[in-house]
Amino acid sequence: MTPVPKEFTALCIWFHQDCGYGHETVEQVIEDAVSNAELSATQRGVVIAYLDELLSGKYKDAELERIWRKSGAGVSILTDREGNAADFLREIRSAIEALDRRSAH
Repeated sequence: MTPVPKEFTALCIWFHQDCGYGHETVEQVIEDAVSNAELSATQRGVVIAYLDELLSGKYKDAELERIWRKSGAGVSILTDREGNAADFLREIRSAIEALDRRSAH
């Protein structure tokens, strides 16, 4: 297992117990956290690479949840359906890529 990068931890802390207030969807929570983390392009690259490792298929939901919670998140992975921990992490990855696209313009 790759050590958890500090850049991933810097993002995860934005997923705290109050992160859902004012948002109607999980996607909005994710977009807000990614934006609030204010990671540089280099830092976002580190997070994407780490997410790619987590999404490689090597890890089951329980392992992904454990890694997530040890990374500084104050809430569980925001899904209640079995098999969706990876989907949640994919949403984070997509939000980072969307931010990168907006930053490039």
